[in-house]
Amino acid sequence: MDPDAVAKAFVDHYYSTFDANRAGLANLYQEGSMLTFEGQKIQGSQSIVAKLTSLPFQQCKHNITTVDCQPSGAGGVLVFVSGTLQLAGEQHALKFSQSPYFRDVVVIGGGRSLLNWMNVGCLIKDLFLVKAYGSLKQIFHQ
Repeated sequence: MDPDAVAKAFVDHYYSTFDANRAGLANLYQEGSMLTFEGQKIQGSQSIVAKLTSLPFQQCKHNITTVDCQPSGAGGVLVFVSGTLQLAGEQHALKFSQSPYFRDVVVIGGGRSLLNWMNVGCLIKDLFLVKAYGSLKQIFHQ
């Protein structure tokens, strides 16, 4: 598999699903997956999706400007994603960046499922009116 193509396809799928139907992200998580959000550790597909669907905005649109990836020696892929997040009713978009590391990507029914994704850094400017640098970390593991 071409790491660039896999990373781009997954990023496109993840953010378009997040924007349209956050509950649809459930199949990308496993029961061993963990989301750390604002210092709170949330484990398991159902709990993670419950957190994502409870965010204080219902509609948003991610505009991805950068998807850079590099294969790692451990068989994974380090990805850098940046762009803007436009919230419904807001005049200005928020800038964000994420650096997920994933491995063990498998193709299921023509789609892609992510078994491991570690988001080691995220900046969502002034989202939730808090310092957000590093406050959103997603760790997906088996």
